[in-house]
Amino acid sequence: MTEDVGTTPRKPLTPTQRLKLFETFEGRCVLCERKIGAGEPWIDEHLRALGLGGTNAAENRGPAHKACADAKTHGKDGDLARIAKAKRVKMRHLGIRQRKGPAIPGSRDSGWKRKLDGTLERRSK
Repeated sequence: MTEDVGTTPRKPLTPTQRLKLFETFEGRCVLCERKIGAGEPWIDEHLRALGLGGTNAAENRGPAHKACADAKTHGKDGDLARIAKAKRVKMRHLGIRQRKGPAIPGSRDSGWKRKLDGTLERRSK
């Protein structure tokens, strides 16, 4: 079975669910394990990113400082980079090619084949 890559929709928590999540982790950030102070900005972080096959289940969520979550998501080897790579790998595995622009005459993507003498001929499919 192939892994779900980036197709799970994000589902926000209700205020009651956020309170329960906060209390379950005793107000500790799941990423740095420090206490989240009163009035300090925090979010409910997916431990395994949705784009990497994570779910919206409570077991996959935890409170995290906004700064810690941003570092996890946007960092050098963060979730966004890993999601982009997973999508590229899956597309390549499925034979899906991305066009980067108009086909150059004589390239494999064009309908024309350039012969060694420089002339073009229609590519047979």
